Amino acid sequence: MNRRAKQLLQENNRLEEQLTGENNRMMTDIIVYLRASNTTAYQQECVRRDITEMVLEGQRRGAPMEEVIGEDYKAFCDAVLSEVPKRTLRQRILSAVGSGCLYVDILAVIWLVFGAIGWLLGDGSWPWLAVTAGDLIALVAILGASIGLVEYICKNSFDENLGKRKVIPVLLVLLVAGLVAGSVLLREVVLFHIHTLLALGLMAVLYGIHKAVEEKVG
Repeated sequence: MNRRAKQLLQENNRLEEQLTGENNRMMTDIIVYLRASNTTAYQQECVRRDITEMVLEGQRRGAPMEEVIGEDYKAFCDAVLSEVPKRTLRQRILSAVGSGCLYVDILAVIWLVFGAIGWLLGDGSWPWLAVTAGDLIALVAILGASIGLVEYICKNSFDENLGKRKVIPVLLVLLVAGLVAGSVLLREVVLFHIHTLLALGLMAVLYGIHKAVEEKVG
């Protein structure tokens, strides 16, 4: 999310403080649904602002949210989003690259912290850190399950039975299986060693790529 989108997000957050508790709860479902749309973050915030202003206007008249935008919130959002320009293939690829860099960076920080803790406990040879096959499997498992889970929840934010769906438990099982395989079964399979300073440098590069792409794509 670039600076322009972040500024509009903050404005929208302040605007939504005027909503009643029930309207705010339903707007949260709408926002979650917007996050899964094939539009830029700035466009999502523009749609969010327009819907919030509509709901606030109805709230001032004493009209419930269902009367303002209809009872089928998903259909309403789809109708609004159909009028918003979609991201190009280039934008989608760049967005995926930028998000991937951020996710890997976060997991790398966690991996580095655990490496430091392991060294303090007498395991490893600081400042060299071992990258194992288990680390890579755990990385893939966490990224795959997390992205799939978030995408599924966003696309089904209006589903009242979301918590009962089998997709969520399946993704969680895959995540746990990947973590077990990574941290237990393949923990001793060392692929290579990397110096801590080099690891920090690569993490900085990944974060830099994320910020650059974020500002570019919007």
